Amino acid sequence: MASQHMRATCFLIAFSLAASTSSQADSSGSARRDKALQGIEACLRRNWVPSRECKNLNRDIETLIDVYQKGDKSVLSTLLKFTYLTGFYGDAITSDPDGFLNAVSRLSYGEQRAVAVGIAGPNFGLPRARFDAVRATLMNVPDSSSNYELARTFLRAVEAENASFLVNYFPPQTFTGRAADFQVHWFSREFYILENEPLWPPAPGSGRNYRVTVLPAFVAPECITMTVMPDGTGQLQFRTMDLRNHSLNVDKVHTVSPQQAAGFAATLNRIQFWQMPPELPPDPRHVVFDGTEWILEGVQNGSYHVIVRECPGKTSFAETAGKLFDLSGRKSKGGC
Repeated sequence: MASQHMRATCFLIAFSLAASTSSQADSSGSARRDKALQGIEACLRRNWVPSRECKNLNRDIETLIDVYQKGDKSVLSTLLKFTYLTGFYGDAITSDPDGFLNAVSRLSYGEQRAVAVGIAGPNFGLPRARFDAVRATLMNVPDSSSNYELARTFLRAVEAENASFLVNYFPPQTFTGRAADFQVHWFSREFYILENEPLWPPAPGSGRNYRVTVLPAFVAPECITMTVMPDGTGQLQFRTMDLRNHSLNVDKVHTVSPQQAAGFAATLNRIQFWQMPPELPPDPRHVVFDGTEWILEGVQNGSYHVIVRECPGKTSFAETAGKLFDLSGRKSKGGC
């Protein structure tokens, strides 16, 4: 009996110690969380990153991420205010899609859009493995879910920002400079948003197709596509997207005569478009900030070619690309 009593006593002591340790850990974790929340709230009220109130902002955010990953989901609403946390958002939505979407559903429409951009990886996109995981998670949200439409909004943002994983618009090694990967990412995103079909590779037996896409810094992207029909007429269509990528505007098809379509093709030959390099080497004497990219593509005789120029000015290339706008009765808004 004495032995049994001793074992029971030891068990109770061990249990009490474990409970005490757990309580202290919980208390310590809560204290860290509350201190981080107070620091973040003070910084947000001050709204000035160099201020004294914001000096520990990064540390406080890291604390909340750690707390969240250890199971305290209450801090997610605060973390959703920092839409640059792309990696964290990706982990959170793949590990707990219902919880994440429920939290975002309580935000305003504008805040939801900001989170969508954060999930998508603004400017540089996502690593391929993370893109695949996030996309699969969003695609698997059933249409019976109350968060289905929100998941679709996120999915559209993720696919658009990472369109180069889904659609090949350009032949390999089209761009070879230091910014080549970024160019493919950027141009693919804008083409995808405009719902442009890839002209490369040309389909067997395809005719003549030409497209100019203009990507200004501060106004909406726009493009004109001309498809030359078997009777020689050219069918042109204008597309543009608003700056927030909310609404795509597609004009009715505008038809031009065989002579006009042939005249444009002749102009391409005259400026030696098919022999031009896709891009020019950087010129340190010609630095442009917030310029406009002009992308001219052509398919003819089974061959595809693309030329990209930033702020081409009054060059023969710019005049030729601008002819597609002239033929459609439009004027490009892209300037430098």
